[in-house]
Amino acid sequence: MNWSVRAENLRVATIAAVDKLSAELEGQGLYGICLQTADDGMSVGFCANTEEGYAKKRAAEAKVEDITPDYAAYLRWAPAEWRYESFGDGYFAEVNRDLTAASLGSSADPILHSDRLIDAMIDALAHLRVERAQLLAGVMLFVTISDSEAAPAVERRSVHRLNPPALAGKFGLPSG
Repeated sequence: MNWSVRAENLRVATIAAVDKLSAELEGQGLYGICLQTADDGMSVGFCANTEEGYAKKRAAEAKVEDITPDYAAYLRWAPAEWRYESFGDGYFAEVNRDLTAASLGSSADPILHSDRLIDAMIDALAHLRVERAQLLAGVMLFVTISDSEAAPAVERRSVHRLNPPALAGKFGLPSG
C-alpha cells in the first residue's frame, strides 16, 4: 500500500473516531485531540481530553502529589493521562495492520517511514480541522510519539501547523 492510501485511510479513521467521541461527550468541554504513535511507527492511536477529564485527573493526583505548574501542564497535555486515551481503536485497525506489516516486512529506511507517518498524521488532523471546524473551534490538535526524545519537536511542529496562533501559544503551558 502506498503512502497516499495510508494517509487517506488515516483521515477517514480520524474523522470516524472524532464523530463517535462527539456523540458521547454529553456536554463535556473538549480541549485536546492527539494522534500518537511510537518510535517504531507500527500503529496510530487517537486520544482526546475534556476539561472535566483533566479536572478529575488533577484532583486525583492532588491527593497524592503536589501539583506544580509543570506537573499541571503534564497532566493537561500528556495523552497517557487523558480520559479518552486510545479512543476508537477499531477505526484504526486497518491502518495499524498496514503500518505493522509495512514496518515488519520492509527493508525501507525506518526514519523515512517515521517521517512519512508523522506527515500523514498531521495531514489527518489538518483535514479533521477543516471537516469539523465548528466542533473543533478552541480545541488543540497535535501529534506525538509516546516515550520518545523526538516527541517535543514533533509536538511543536504539529501544534504550529494545526492550530491558530492564539491557541497554539497555550500548548504546554500550565492552565491557570
